[in-house]
Amino acid sequence: RDDLLYENEDVQEALRRIPAHVVDERNFRMIRAIQLSMQKIILPKEEWTKFEEDKLYLTPMVEQVKKERLERENWEK
Repeated sequence: RDDLLYENEDVQEALRRIPAHVVDERNFRMIRAIQLSMQKIILPKEEWTKFEEDKLYLTPMVEQVKKERLERENWEK
């Protein structure tokens, strides 16, 4: 689910803060999805990520970035 987030400024900042290997894994999944889409190939069902196994690796950091941004905006008022 986190791979589908729209990359606004908060998401981009969150991506800078998470470990590089997590960003690399994310990029691999996105490249693979684009490649399979271009080739009109469906990922084999046994390789699908189950909902229970889908870990939110980016959402907590995005929420932290948003919280910091809102706090900074409130201080600047």
